[in-house]
This record gives sequence, C-alpha cells and structure tokens, in this order.
Amino acid sequence: MKNSPETLAKRNALKRKWMQTTSKDAFPIYIDKRCKDCALVKPCKFQSSFTQTGAPEYRARCDACYAVYVRSIGQRDQSKTLRNVARSKWKATRKRKAVALLGGKCAICGYHKSLAALTFHHRDSEQKEIDLGIALSNRSWAFILKELAKCQLLCFNCHMELWEVDIQQVKC
Repeated sequence: MKNSPETLAKRNALKRKWMQTTSKDAFPIYIDKRCKDCALVKPCKFQSSFTQTGAPEYRARCDACYAVYVRSIGQRDQSKTLRNVARSKWKATRKRKAVALLGGKCAICGYHKSLAALTFHHRDSEQKEIDLGIALSNRSWAFILKELAKCQLLCFNCHMELWEVDIQQVKC
C-alpha cells in the first residue's frame, strides 16, 4: 500500500525537525545491531535520518556488508548503462540507414550536417501509423520501410515551419 503525498510530507517534515533539533552528540554514531546480510551482531552506522518519533535510524548492514551492497548496485547500474549504450548505437545505425534511404538531406533546404537534426515528416498525417523515432527502436525493418515510404526527410527547422503553417491553418 502506498502512502498519500500528505502522509509523506508530514513524515518528512518530522524527520527534518528531528534532524535540526537533535544534537549529533545525543546518540552514538554506531550501535551494535544484527546485520541484514551476514546476520552477525556488528556495529551499524547512523544513516543521518530519524524516525517519526525522533529515534535515530541506523543502517541495516554492517560497514563491510554495506560496502559490498553499494558495489553490487554500481555493477547492476553499469551493466544497465552498457545495455542502453548498445541500444542507442543500434538505434542510431537504423536511423542512419533510414536517412540514407530518403536521400540523406533535408528535402527543402538540403541540410545534412547532423543526424540528430534530421526528422521524418509524414506527408499525410492521416496515413501515419506510428512515430518513426519510436518505430526505429522497436519495430521490424520491413515495417519501418513501409512507414518511410509515407515520409520525407526534413531538418528540424523546416519541419517546425511546416507544422507552424498547419497549426495556423487550423486556427483560422
């Protein structure tokens, strides 16, 4: 069950109050406590926060287990980052191919310097099935080719100018 925003705000206000009004010398920095990981009674460090009642909160792990825990989080994050980098490269390669299929430059002004500044504009928005930026990351190449046939390659500025004209026509 999740707490309401009001409950969380009250709880955090109380914790801040205890943090501001309680002297650091009023309680020990370490206490003997059963470690969550190694199950031995070892000194556990104060974690710089308080419960709602004003009691200091201590880590659930001893210093040695806490260091192992922090390293494991970093390794998980590192592997996730490597996966994301690989996926970004894969998506950029697919965009490069799609851009090359549509001529490699803006159909209006001829801009071609930055791949990130080139966008796919559906000539007829009624026929648009999905945004190509999304499709590049999760659709088959055959689907992307079908969608590319409905598009023209534009730089970001020309694309925005086209949309501005469309929006002004709708307003009038």
